[in-house]
Amino acid sequence: MLLRQGYAVALLTGCLVGSFACATGPELDLTLHESDRGRIYLERISDRSFQAAHPIKLPIDTMGRILRGVVVKENRGFVGNLVGGKPEAVRVFGDEDVEFLAPLLVEGLTRAAADQQVGFRVGQTGAPTESKTGSLYVYGRSLYLTLPWLIAVSRYGAGGPTPSHTILFIPESARRQDSYRDARATDATLVIDYDVLATMPAESDMRPTAAQPPTPAKGELTQRDADLDGLRREMEDIKKKLAEQEAERTRSAPSSSPKTTPRPTP
Repeated sequence: MLLRQGYAVALLTGCLVGSFACATGPELDLTLHESDRGRIYLERISDRSFQAAHPIKLPIDTMGRILRGVVVKENRGFVGNLVGGKPEAVRVFGDEDVEFLAPLLVEGLTRAAADQQVGFRVGQTGAPTESKTGSLYVYGRSLYLTLPWLIAVSRYGAGGPTPSHTILFIPESARRQDSYRDARATDATLVIDYDVLATMPAESDMRPTAAQPPTPAKGELTQRDADLDGLRREMEDIKKKLAEQEAERTRSAPSSSPKTTPRPTP
């Protein structure tokens, strides 16, 4: 009898533990697409109390504009700007990346549950320095796009630390204020008002590709030229002041050469 009771208790305990593990353990990611171009998948949001606005259907062209709008600008400092010129804002995702990612990310948002987000990787498999990874979810009327690889590359580039990057979005008016950032947002998170973006004219988008930064118009004085011109003027002023100070010291210094007495004429 005692043996049967012990067996029943053990069986009940095992069932309860198994049920609890099933209820709280992480579920496997669902891969939506995987190829040589990259991978798109659904992953569980770690905060179980958070509920995203999924599933949701966004237009593919709106998703494309979101990806094209992500740009970075390298922070070189004043000296770096003088040497190499002020950096231009360049696109993070090229046209081929946008063509590949946009429809798959839209599909991911339509299949994601309220406790899931869409993760992605685009780039060469097995080459983390050449892969672009990220995740996104929709909450309210905002799309939260996180690109951690940008921060990792800027801090730990090949050969040691490299200059950091500033992550921007174009058009800037479609980017949410910092008050919209939640506990899941990081330095690599952009919060985009996709409704406002959809109503804006396409001319406001970032047109040049990542490999083709915008070129200044002909005859337009670039910021680099202005900085160099200002530096030249400062150096000329410094040289002029040094020359004036040297002349003043020469005039005020007593003569060190001995005076000679003229000899009488024989």
